[in-house]
Amino acid sequence: MNREITENKESHLIIVDLDGTLLNRDFSTLNQKNKKVLQELKKRGHKICIATGRNYFSALPFYQEIGLDTFLITYNGAYINHPLKKDSPTVTIPIANSVVRDILAEKIVKDNLLNFMVDSIDRQSISTSDDVYYQEIFFNNNPYIKGDVLQHLGEKDCLQLVLEFPNEERKINQIISTLRKKFKSSITFYCGEKLKAEQEGEKILVLDREKLIIKIRNYNANKGEAAKLVAGYYNTPLLRTIAFGNDINDMEMMNKVGIGVAVSNSVNNLKAYVHDITEFDSHSGGVAEYLTNYFGLDK
Repeated sequence: MNREITENKESHLIIVDLDGTLLNRDFSTLNQKNKKVLQELKKRGHKICIATGRNYFSALPFYQEIGLDTFLITYNGAYINHPLKKDSPTVTIPIANSVVRDILAEKIVKDNLLNFMVDSIDRQSISTSDDVYYQEIFFNNNPYIKGDVLQHLGEKDCLQLVLEFPNEERKINQIISTLRKKFKSSITFYCGEKLKAEQEGEKILVLDREKLIIKIRNYNANKGEAAKLVAGYYNTPLLRTIAFGNDINDMEMMNKVGIGVAVSNSVNNLKAYVHDITEFDSHSGGVAEYLTNYFGLDK
């Protein structure tokens, strides 16, 4: 149930996830209701930030379309920078090169790995696959390298490691157990949905139930710590910070801010930890509807 609050005149920091939160169900376009309300709140002096698991170059077009002038949080908090102010501080929290290589050398990983991708410390995407999922979610019409990932990576550290496996429960459980036991002090990760084209040759994406993605980042990188850093930079109390998300990688952020809001299409594990839930889903403008009520905007 949405809050009916109409006297929120003080400046707020509003942090929004992209996929499943701000975007339409095609995973490639901004919901126009969400976009319009965020632009209106920006005009009124509120700070709007994107926090996403996408890489920098994949998230940047949405930042530009909304017309933001704030920090951009990408790679689930492993990289925070200001695209418009090159002299602003940049936060980088990479996975050590040796850890990436050790993960890929694990037998249970090697024997089941379908594809994998890294985003190197210099924001270069290197992948074994360039199917429509990687094109739309990770590359987004930006340059990338396809080929021998470790050879191209060299000795560079990584902002993100993405592993693709068959969605077979027993094997996935073994992989997760191996990552937890052997790398728990250096990485954190979560399982996500692999997407595919709804019809061959199209860019509309739907769930690929035969495959599963594991997204890995540095243990200290998460959206919650990123939200805390950005709020501090803008001198905005966390109590006046609102965050919107839909998946398990948003949990730290929800627990850190004053008001953590899950869109109605969120995974249930996230809904159990948030302060509130939107009435409408992401592609019906759930974020816009919630913020309209919260700030008393004209409908």
